[in-house]
This record gives sequence, C-alpha cells and structure tokens, in this order.
Amino acid sequence: MPENTATQSQRQSLVVVLAVLGLVNLVNYMDRVLFSLMVEPVKAELDLSDGQMGLLGGFAFALVYAVMGLVVGRIADSWNRVRLIGVALTVWSAATAACGLVNSFVQMFASRMLVGAGEAGCVPAAQSFISDVAPAKNRAFMISAFTGIGTVGTLIGLILGGVLIELIGWRMTFIAFGLFGFLPLIILFAALREPRAMHKAPTPTAITWRRDVAEMLKRREIQLLLIGIPLIYTLAGVGTWIPAFFQRTFGINTEDFSRVGGAYLGIGLILGTFAGGFIANKLVARDMRWEFWWSSLSCTLAMAPLLLVYLSDNLDLAYLGLFGAFFLAGTSFGPSMACMHTITKQSVRATAVASMVFTTSLIAYGAVPVLIGILSDIFASYGASVADGTSLKYALILNMALPPIASVLFLMVSSRAFADGRLKELDGET
Repeated sequence: MPENTATQSQRQSLVVVLAVLGLVNLVNYMDRVLFSLMVEPVKAELDLSDGQMGLLGGFAFALVYAVMGLVVGRIADSWNRVRLIGVALTVWSAATAACGLVNSFVQMFASRMLVGAGEAGCVPAAQSFISDVAPAKNRAFMISAFTGIGTVGTLIGLILGGVLIELIGWRMTFIAFGLFGFLPLIILFAALREPRAMHKAPTPTAITWRRDVAEMLKRREIQLLLIGIPLIYTLAGVGTWIPAFFQRTFGINTEDFSRVGGAYLGIGLILGTFAGGFIANKLVARDMRWEFWWSSLSCTLAMAPLLLVYLSDNLDLAYLGLFGAFFLAGTSFGPSMACMHTITKQSVRATAVASMVFTTSLIAYGAVPVLIGILSDIFASYGASVADGTSLKYALILNMALPPIASVLFLMVSSRAFADGRLKELDGET
C-alpha cells in the first residue's frame, strides 16, 4: 500500500497540524469528561436512577456518536476535513451548552445525543488528516500525541469542571464549557489547509471507495480490531462512573475528587498516552509487530492498579491506583488506533477509523457505562448498599474481564497480519 509521503516543507508543518488538531481534541475531551462529574448532582436534581444515568452517560452519547462516525468517515474520505471538523466542533459545543438548560431525562438524553453527533466528526477526520501528512514511521507517535493532547482536556475538564460546579452550579458549568468550545474555530480555519489540495491528490470515486471498504471489512484482521480496540477502551467508559465511585466510597464531594482524583487520573492518562507514542516509536523501529504487541500487553497490565482502586479502603492508595491504571491503559490508546491505520488503505482510512469509532462507541462508551449502572441497580436490589459504593464496586469489578480479551485479539491480529508478508517493515509502505 503506497504511502502518501510528505515533502520536507510539509513535514515542517506537522507541528502546526498537531497543535491545532490537538487543541480541537482537547476541547473534545473536556466536554466528554464533564458529564462524569455531573452524575451525582444531575441524578439528585432530576431524581434519576443509576440505570438512567448510565444511559445518559453512555448510550445517549455513544449511539449517535457511533452512527454519525460512519457517516462522517465517508464524508472525510472525499470532502474538506478542515471544514468538517469546524462544523463538528460547532455542533458539539452548542449541544454541551444546551445540557445546562434541561429539566428532564428526555431533554438531557436529546442534548447528549447532539453532543455525540458533533463529537463524531472529530476523530475520523482528524486522524485521517494526520495520517495523510505524517510519514508512516511517525504515525503511531503522531496519533498518540494527538490523543495525548486530547487527554489534557480530560485533566482540565475534571479539575476546572469540579471547581465551576461548586462555584456556579452544574447548569452554568455546562454552558461555560460549551461556549469555550467556539474559540478554537478561528485558529482551525486560519492555520490548516486540506492536504489533498496541497498534494493535488484525487479523491476516491464512489465505486472505488465502496470496493475498498468491502475489501477492508472482509479481512479478519480488521474484524478482530473492531472488537479489540473497544475492549481496550473500556476503561474510558468506566471513567464515567469513577467520580461517583469515589464520592460514594470515600464520602468526598465533587470538588474534592476533581481537584485531587481528577489530577491523578488526568495526569496518568496524559503521561501514559504520550509515553505510549514514544514507546511504540522505539519498539516499532525494531519490529513493526510491537505496535500490536504493546497494545496487547499494556491494557491488561492496567488491571492490577485498577483492582487497587476498587478494593482499597485508603483514599491515597486508591488515588495512586487510579494514576497507575490510567497511565498503563493510556500507553495502549495511541498504538492500538495506529494499528488500524497500519493495515488499511489510504483511500478508506477515515472510514476505517470511523468503523473503529463506531464499535468503540457502542461497546466502550455506550454499553459499558449502561451495563455498570444496571449491574449496580441489580446488586442494590440484592442488598448491596448504594450509598457507600458497594453496589457500584461490584459492577466495576465485573467489567475488568474485558481488557484481557482485547490482549488476546491483538495477538491474533498481529499473527494474521504479518503471516502472509503483506505488511513490510517501515520503509515507506504501510
């Protein structure tokens, strides 16, 4: 598969590309993580159950995010991706602000769906953009860095969100975050140009695109990755319930968790995501299969500190476990997504990413939060306490079975992808 290699002058613009798209992704993560801080206050004011909060935190967002991701992936393979990202940013920022105006479960559900519809336009278009301008040997690092800058938004969202909730309430916090999202629009349109125009590369025809997509989806490696990547990302779905777990288990308030726990989680995720890019870059230079092997290894290693979070009765130890779990899991996020780029054609790369976003949304961001909420309600019906976090703890522990399955799937993909010689060492081909 020939790689669209950037010229030296274009390579010098990679910093600008990464900075601008990273800023957009930072806002994306800020708005996405904000709802996890809202679980307790929204539940109390709107008189909702854990199951309903799971639907709002997961399914309402993830279903539309998943479906729209496929639509956006098709558009991104043929349309101007800078404009597409700008439209997406506008939609999800407006919808985030709208979350602060709701008065019922149905209204919040609709607002969360619009947030998902908007945010669906970010990752497929941005990763496809990066993949077009970055040399293949740097792709895992660039995607990890793009994701890593986004995770800075997780830290900002958790800490700033907690402070604002205490100062101005959850409604005005939603509105403030939504309005802030409009600021990067000017930078986006001023700084970036569609790389297809720079390369004068033809866009794929509808017939070519359908043929390439059909070929892509028939490959067993792709099918396995479309399951494996979401299972790696289940910890991101679990994050919806982490603030509520700490508040119930240790009796702390939203601001206490966001200020300390948010820092442990956010810094761990940021350092892990950037570290994953550096680790993958070094290891892939020796053997391209490390992109798959590291994704397999790190997501399972993350389960050990996560178990400390769930079982420890010491708040400080639980915070340390939170840092360790999200650091180790974070090292797998960039490389695991880069695996999808590695084994797909450039003509359908945005659609491949969109397919990955689709399954990740349904499983990690959609099903996992809902399942945890429903399981918590079930355990509560059998006598486990909701107030002290026991019912939620049992639900969270059951979810830990998923990342080890991802490890096995990535090893299977590595074995299949390199067995027939289609994928070569990084030499200008993918």
